[in-house]
This record gives sequence, structure tokens and C-alpha cells, in this order.
Amino acid sequence: MKSKNTAVILTGVLALAAVAPMAASAAPIQQSEQAEANKEVKQLSVDAETLNAITDIEKFIKLYGDHYVLDPAAKEVVSERVFNNYSKAVESVNDQLKNGILQTKNGALVANPNYEEIGTNMYGSWHWWGYALTLSDYETKHQIAVIENTKDTANFVFSILAAIPSLQGTIVPSVILSSGMSLVLNRMKEHDYGRGETINFHPGYFEITSN
Repeated sequence: MKSKNTAVILTGVLALAAVAPMAASAAPIQQSEQAEANKEVKQLSVDAETLNAITDIEKFIKLYGDHYVLDPAAKEVVSERVFNNYSKAVESVNDQLKNGILQTKNGALVANPNYEEIGTNMYGSWHWWGYALTLSDYETKHQIAVIENTKDTANFVFSILAAIPSLQGTIVPSVILSSGMSLVLNRMKEHDYGRGETINFHPGYFEITSN
């Protein structure tokens, strides 16, 4: 399955109660500025403890009606810091559910294929074309391990948003939910050459390149 062929369905998800500021408006960008923006790469730090905690905390994240709730009982199995990270992730997902970017279907979190208002503002001020996530070799291997140990795509979304707060409020959740973990995992493994990877999230598809 080619990632660009998912353009119709990749219009929804994985974004939480944004920690990173989102652009209030998108000013016109000249071609030279776009070329420069293309060169920009953001190095984000992955909180390994929070990321790996998904195996302990996922059973405490429940869907009630049209929103998710994090059971306070999770505080008994994870640290307060990790619990707070997941609380913000759940809040972010609920915001996107409320705004129609995400939706639930048969008890599962999915991207809303009918959401048509995704634009540059959805990504904050990272790039004019989308969102770039650059991972070191260590972070890449951690991501691969987490995906392999997380069977539910929604739980993977929660773990990513909790471990990397800067992804909250971006298009990343939608792309991952629409693509499915198996596709993301396979692409990451294909480009894992020990130098780290950069995942470029566009409104309709994603691309992964080796660093």
C-alpha cells in the first residue's frame, strides 16, 4: 500500500491538548521561504519512560460515550509525572473528537474521513507543508519497540502524544490512525539503518527517510 494512496482517508487524528503553540493564522509564504522551510528539521525529545508506560496504563484509558477518560487508579501503577502526561494526551484527543477531526466508530478511535478543514494551522509553525518528526537511532528503536508491543492503534496514539507533548495539536494522530500501525511499523523498519529517521507528516500521507 503506497502512502500517497491514503490521501482520501488520512485527514483526521493523533493530536492532544496542545502544549506547543498553534499558529493563529497562516501568512502567505513565498517560494524561497518554502524552500528554506523544507530544510528545517525539528529534533524532538522522546520521553522513554512515558512512552513505555503504555503497556501499564492502556487498560485505564476508557471510552465513555463520545470521549475518553483516564481512570485515576492509574496513579497506582505509574508515576504522577507519567499520569499527568497521559492526562494531557487524553484531553488533546477529546478536543479533536469535539472538533470533528477524530471520531469513534464501533468503539474504536479513527480519523474522520469527512473532515476537510485541515490546513497549515493544524501543524503549528513547524513547516508550511506539514510536520517533521526527527528521531535519533535510539528514539527510532524505542518507537519500533512500542509499536510492536501496542496492539491498539488508539493506545499508540495516546503514548506518542503523552511522550512527545509537541505533537499535541498536530495532524500526526490522524495520519497514524488512518494508516494503521502495521504500515507505520513496516516503514520505520525499512528505513532503520542505525542513523535515526525523519517522519514527514503531510495532510494526505506520510514519508519516512533515513537520517
